[in-house]
Amino acid sequence: MANISRSRLLLISFFLFIFYTASAQSVPPLPGIVKQLENKDFTLRFSAQGISSLQKTNDVYPTNYTQSRRPFLGVTVRYQLQNKRLDSIKTSISPKKISDQKTRSQITYITQTTAAPIKLTENYTLTEQGLIWNITLDNLSENAVTIKDLEIPINYNNQGGENSKDIFEQHVIKHHSIAGNNSFLFWQRPTGLGPYLLMLPLPGTALEYFSTKASGENEGRFKIFIHSAYTAAQETKGTWRQANTSALIPGKDSKSYRFKLKWADDYADIRKIMVAEGMIDIQVMPGMTVPTDLDVTIALKTNQKNLTLCPEFPKETTIQPLPAINQGTNLYKIRFTRLGENKITITYGDHLETLMEFFVTEPLETLYKKRASFLVNHQQHRDSTKWYNGLFSIYDMKSKVLRGPDDTDGFEKSRLAYVIASDDPVLGKAPFIAAKNVFYPDVKEIEAIEYYAKNFVWGGLQRTDEEKLYPYGLYGTPDWHHGRDSLKRSQNLTDVNRNKMHIWRSYDYPHIMMLYFELYKIAKLHPGITHYLDQDGYLERAKETAKAYFKYPYEILPWYETYKWGCYNELLMVDLIAELEKKGFQKDADEIRAEWEKKVKYFLYDDPYPFRSEYAVDATAYESTHAFAKYAALNTMRPDSNLWYDKNFDKWYSHPVIKAEDGLKFMKREIAANIASRGWLETSFYYYGSDFRGKSDSFTLSYMSPMGGWAILDNALNFSEYPAEGLRLGYGAYLSSFALINSGTAKSNYGYWYPGIENDGASGWAFEPQQQANTWIDKPQGRGPWYYDGEVDLGFGGATRAAATIITEDPVFGVVAYGGNMQKNGNILSVIPRDGLRARFFYHTKADKIDLVLQQDGFAREKTISVDTQTKSLVFTLENRGVGDHVTSLEIKGLDGKYVVKVEGQDEVEVVFQKGEMKALQIPITTELTLVTLKAF
Repeated sequence: MANISRSRLLLISFFLFIFYTASAQSVPPLPGIVKQLENKDFTLRFSAQGISSLQKTNDVYPTNYTQSRRPFLGVTVRYQLQNKRLDSIKTSISPKKISDQKTRSQITYITQTTAAPIKLTENYTLTEQGLIWNITLDNLSENAVTIKDLEIPINYNNQGGENSKDIFEQHVIKHHSIAGNNSFLFWQRPTGLGPYLLMLPLPGTALEYFSTKASGENEGRFKIFIHSAYTAAQETKGTWRQANTSALIPGKDSKSYRFKLKWADDYADIRKIMVAEGMIDIQVMPGMTVPTDLDVTIALKTNQKNLTLCPEFPKETTIQPLPAINQGTNLYKIRFTRLGENKITITYGDHLETLMEFFVTEPLETLYKKRASFLVNHQQHRDSTKWYNGLFSIYDMKSKVLRGPDDTDGFEKSRLAYVIASDDPVLGKAPFIAAKNVFYPDVKEIEAIEYYAKNFVWGGLQRTDEEKLYPYGLYGTPDWHHGRDSLKRSQNLTDVNRNKMHIWRSYDYPHIMMLYFELYKIAKLHPGITHYLDQDGYLERAKETAKAYFKYPYEILPWYETYKWGCYNELLMVDLIAELEKKGFQKDADEIRAEWEKKVKYFLYDDPYPFRSEYAVDATAYESTHAFAKYAALNTMRPDSNLWYDKNFDKWYSHPVIKAEDGLKFMKREIAANIASRGWLETSFYYYGSDFRGKSDSFTLSYMSPMGGWAILDNALNFSEYPAEGLRLGYGAYLSSFALINSGTAKSNYGYWYPGIENDGASGWAFEPQQQANTWIDKPQGRGPWYYDGEVDLGFGGATRAAATIITEDPVFGVVAYGGNMQKNGNILSVIPRDGLRARFFYHTKADKIDLVLQQDGFAREKTISVDTQTKSLVFTLENRGVGDHVTSLEIKGLDGKYVVKVEGQDEVEVVFQKGEMKALQIPITTELTLVTLKAF
């Protein structure tokens, strides 16, 4: 990227100021405008094709929700008259006229051809309650007409380009739930700043299907369907979980459909509006991906009567009504026992219907262990004659085969050659296995990742400490074997960077740093279990890889903006710094901290919209953005002058004023942006808690679902004044991507998505929500997980940081448990931890916040953790996951006063706690199970 001078930047800034100021005050009429409707809420402009501009009146930014040069809404009708061939009428190309309207609040379009028996009338009416869009189909013939499709293409102003101000102030993200009469769509700016544009079907109108597939002039549009019998039938592959209907219009008769568009202040306002419009506000906990050993509770708030819940598999589903907590809200507890997709159909009112789509998995602990075991047993190449010896590569569930450099399934011939042996699709696998083994050590799995570190990473992927030039550097795409062949690279004339050492991809470094750091923990906690290096050796590798991360990419290819882009797993730098300080490596800790704080300060002070990674709007950033905010909130940073020099923009960054509250201010912004790019109100497992990657109608459940979910969960647990909603969404996000794991029992043939014992523990890369699509990895995919696993293990590694069992108070659900099933007996609340790792327990109410965190071992399987809500006494059982006798560290925070600590087999000890202070208890572990009691006095 060429350097930009200060004078040019000032000139650009001046013109941007003039442009945005003028745009915010008034937008001049566009060519082709035939009518304008305006009130205190909407400013609308209509062209000959439909809505050409849709804005909030007096909005804080000049956000136009309509895509340039296309109408916001359209209609395509595919119909059949008796036994004649299918025909269509489309508002985008069919002849259209605008009816002469005397009223200033309406405009009517009539689309009709001389040969068609159908007349299509659209009427837009602007009222104080919103914009009403009425679609009427008139059958002009004497015979009945069958409507095979009623399709609505929507051209919204989705984000794109590289100008962050334009993206975050003038573009929008779409959310949608296609669920019968309770369907909705809404659009919001990527920052989460309101208002949101809400689109609801009115009574008599329901949505059943959506697609983004190209169809002539509709290419690139998002299309929703009121009727979809024809389009769905054209998909010869893929499944769909709702009925694909048609409609019959008798001769000389008509049929109408109606929508309302309305502004909502925020998510809470959307919920209120839905209830007011006769719909259902649906809340769920702990999520919509749910294991068989956890209950689900749902809350249905509505003014409608005759609510009925109908499970798809009644013999394998238990639904129990619960006592109401809030008037008008019905609570239900659900237990699923059938693995795979499970629908709950809700009928209500006068023949209205919606659905909730759950996915039921095996217990989380089973999933963690199966996934790690599958990677070790089915996804590692071991052949000492191959350059890729030790590589964990991608697995093809469809063909039940491990791919590799000698069997690429065509990847080597495309832009995606890198997915086989480099980059995020493969570099996230070993770190996940290592993270899992911190909690559940397994000798075979540890041997496998050490084999990988010794044979594939060191001296191959990573330059060694004996290589004088750029030691600890990591080779990037397409693989290290190609990267180390300087002659071959120099002959590639299409590579403009062919004469530079290809170790500049920032994203690779945190993966390998995490691998070494997790191996360090394993070696430290379980002496003698590692054999390639000891704990000191792994800590050395971790810290030097961290230094290389900040140094080499920006030095060699400054386009890789290490200080400006959020990179997954880099949040572990904070723990690494703390460990280096404990071990006496203060100089190294200071060096890494100085680089880390450059990045923290940039995100807080130097970029108004730092919510990006490799792409302009990229959910990849939302783990890091929270880590930066949290660091700033909990640590004191010093003001500076000329902290670092930006090679790309020819400027120095200085921060003369650093305020303690700045971290919390940024935290509110980054959490709002994180939520904006995530499903929340949507009632299907592939949206709820999932990140949205760019266009929200593309794939879901990527690695950032749990990684960014950790941020929301951590914010709710440690910083939010109103944590209940964040806990619901954050925990749902933690659970969400486990739906991608193909696992099961013999009864279920070892997997819902790709059955067969050969695939038991395999996983998809992401989820395709459409009936059929072509994914960005250029593989055709029916609805469900992609059949390659790719980057998903980044997410499972991130999930290990979010796993916890939580008891909390919720204004909708009452006192509840996440990650376990709770029982109440007088003042005693007891929960069996089933969060997957059983290493963290949080008891958070309005009055108390008590945290128990184990760095080793775990809370015992199927044993309760009990809290006395009055005395704050605690009783729990620890499980020995190590080898032989040892001492485990239990970090406790939130207790206040004197406690008697009784460890089974040991003498009682009196301990004094101070509220807000973390104290680490050293607990002797000499048996398989150890009962621990903390009794207040």
